[in-house]
Amino acid sequence: MNFDFLKEPEVQLLFSLFSENAKDLFVVGGAVRNEIAGFPITDIDFSTPAKPDEITNILGSAQIEFSDKGKKFGTICANINGKTFEITSFRKDMYGKSRFPKVEFIKNRRIDAWRRDFTMNAIYVNQNMEIFDQFNGINDIKNGVVRFIGNASKSISNDPLRILRYFRFCSQYFYENFDEDTFNLCVSEFSKTFVLSRKKFATELEKIQCGKGKNIILDKWEKSGILKAIQNFMKEENVK
Repeated sequence: MNFDFLKEPEVQLLFSLFSENAKDLFVVGGAVRNEIAGFPITDIDFSTPAKPDEITNILGSAQIEFSDKGKKFGTICANINGKTFEITSFRKDMYGKSRFPKVEFIKNRRIDAWRRDFTMNAIYVNQNMEIFDQFNGINDIKNGVVRFIGNASKSISNDPLRILRYFRFCSQYFYENFDEDTFNLCVSEFSKTFVLSRKKFATELEKIQCGKGKNIILDKWEKSGILKAIQNFMKEENVK
C-alpha cells in the first residue's frame, strides 16, 4: 500500500492548510478502500474534527473555492485545480423515521467511524500514512468480504440504501466470496429499498449492473424473487 494519492499536490495543500490551523485531517472511504484492494481511485474524500464553519474559514482564508450545499451534514466541497474534494466534519448520526439523520458534530474519530456503512469504508489515513482501522476493514478487503459495521439489521433499518450499496460493492469488487448471513439478510430485507426514489434506486441498480460480478448477483436475485419485485417496483411509475 503506497497511498500515492497522498502525494497529489491538491491533497498535500489541504493537509498543509489544516495542519497550519491545528486541525487533523484524514482521507477516508473509497480512495483508501480502492488503494488497499488494488482498484482505480476516482474520488478522494476527507474527514476532520473541524466543524463546517471552521472548514470554510480554512478554505476561504486560502482563497480556495468551495460549496457548502452539504453543510447541514458537515460536508464542504473544495474545488482545487478543477478537482473536487469532499471534506466532512466528524459527526454522530441520529436516525428517526427518515433515512436522513440528525447530526451532531463531534471531535472523536472513533465515534465518527461508527456512522459509516461497511468496515472497508471506515479506514482512515493521515498525511504520514498512518492507518486507523478499528473494524478490521483491511482484513475484510483482503478476504473479499463486504461487512456491515455493528448490527447489520439496524444499519439497514437506518438507511435502506445500504442494501443496494452492499450489492453494488459485491458486484463491482467482491463477488467471489460472500458472507452468506449478510447476503441472505440483504435479500430478506430488500423490500425496504422500495422507499427510495425511483431515480435513486435506478442509479444504484445501474452501478450494480455495470459490475464484473453482475451475473452472479442477478442470478441470486432471480432465484430469490428480487428481480421480479424490482420490475414491479420500477413499473409503478416512470422514473423521474
